[in-house]
Amino acid sequence: MEGEHPEYILGHDAGELDRLIKQAAFFGDLTEHTLKKAGLGPGMKVLDVGCGAGDVSLLAASIVGPTGRVTGIDMNADSVTLARSRVEAARIPNVAFEAADITKLSYVAEFDAVIGRLIVLYLGDHVAGMKAFRSYARPGGLIYFQEFAQPRVLSVPPVPLFDQCLTWINETFARAKIELYMGMRLAGVCRAAGLPPAQMLGMSRVETGPDSAIYEYMGQTIRSLLPLIEKTGVATAAEVGIDTLAARLRDQALSTNSVMHLPELIAAWTRVQS
Repeated sequence: MEGEHPEYILGHDAGELDRLIKQAAFFGDLTEHTLKKAGLGPGMKVLDVGCGAGDVSLLAASIVGPTGRVTGIDMNADSVTLARSRVEAARIPNVAFEAADITKLSYVAEFDAVIGRLIVLYLGDHVAGMKAFRSYARPGGLIYFQEFAQPRVLSVPPVPLFDQCLTWINETFARAKIELYMGMRLAGVCRAAGLPPAQMLGMSRVETGPDSAIYEYMGQTIRSLLPLIEKTGVATAAEVGIDTLAARLRDQALSTNSVMHLPELIAAWTRVQS
């Protein structure tokens, strides 16, 4: 594939792996709904590319059931080690994980479905990567990916710190030259990779109230990004105040009974032509 994959800028330490697990729980129902709508079902053999700590693989396993099988692949060995330990602890027999470059696998037309969430943005060449993913699926096999779309309404009434957090995230990804919001581009990437027109569905978390997970989610995301936020000059550690960020965000939102709208996750799915 032309070009190297961009660095995974949120890091790979234990805190980031924990964030990925909590993020998966936060967005899990949006992924589950669209996977089922796309046609993932019992008995299917599934490849989850860029599996991270294994949450989308585990979700897929719950959908395909004991007669199906899921293989998760990630480039980071620590993520794969954690994913394996989670599967072993849960005694789930139909999920396996491997550490490898997701665009250079030896599989040829082996899977009923190739899926991934928040992974296309990290491909060095989006179209070449999608062509590789297409090659792993059998004729008629499902290709499914889910990515963020550019946010519009952020918070009502405004929560300045929430909007500031999104600005820090957006600017850090921009300075790292990674296109964070690939959701609206998924159909074009699929077409350029020789796939039929995709079906698409956008869904979002809309959060309010004292018990929302959004405060901790935003705090953990900024914490993982903080080294690069500082390195790229987006903000200083003092300006971010990471240790109190989630609490301050919660206080601001509750003081005006605000509603916060996270970027949409857009799912796009199509099938390899027979």
